[in-house]
Amino acid sequence: MFVFFFFYFTAWVSSLSMGMVFFCSPIVSIFTDLFGCRKVAVIGAAVGLVGLLSSSFVSTIEPLYFTYGILFACGCSFAYQPSLVILGHYFKKRLGLVNGIVTAGSSLFTVSLPFLLRVLIDSVDLYNTLRVLCILMFVLFLAGFTYKPLVPNTKEKEGGKKGKFKLPPAKKICNFSVFKVLSYRIWAFGIPAALFGYFVPYVHLVS
Repeated sequence: MFVFFFFYFTAWVSSLSMGMVFFCSPIVSIFTDLFGCRKVAVIGAAVGLVGLLSSSFVSTIEPLYFTYGILFACGCSFAYQPSLVILGHYFKKRLGLVNGIVTAGSSLFTVSLPFLLRVLIDSVDLYNTLRVLCILMFVLFLAGFTYKPLVPNTKEKEGGKKGKFKLPPAKKICNFSVFKVLSYRIWAFGIPAALFGYFVPYVHLVS
C-alpha cells in the first residue's frame, strides 16, 4: 500500500509541477520581455524557494498541490526561462550549441540527483530533504543577480522615451507573426504532442 501511495503521489504532484512549468512559459516570456531576465529570474527563484520550504512543513498531500505543484513549479518556470533568454544576449553565431550545452545540465542533474535524493531521504527523511534542496534554490536566487542583459527590455525602452513606463500594445507583447513560419509551427505543435507520452513511464513504473 505504501509503494502504491508513493507512486501515486509522485505521478500526480510531478505531473502538476511539470505541467505548471510548461504552462507558465508563455507568461514568463512576456514578463522577461517587459522587465528583463534578472528581475524575473530572481523573483522566480524566490517564489520557488518559498514553495519548496513550505512543502517541507506539509504532512498531507492536498496542500502539496499548491505549495509544490503550483507555487514551487511557477517559481521554477520564472527562474528557468530567463536562463535561456539571456543566452541570446551574449551569443549569436553559435547560439544553438550554447543552448544545447546549457540545457544538457538538466539531463546531468536528472541522472545524478536521484542518487543524492535517495541518500538524503534515507538519512534525514523527506521533509528535511526538501529543506536541503532549498539550498540549491537559494543558489539559483543568487545566480539570478549575475544576469547582465545586454539588450534593453521593454520597460527600459518605454521609460527612456517617455519617462514613465506604460504597457506596450498587445501586438508587441504577443507576436503571433512567428506562426507564419512553417518550421516554427512544426516545432511549436510537435513538442507539446511529444509531451503527451512524457509521463507514461512514470505511470507504468509500478508494474
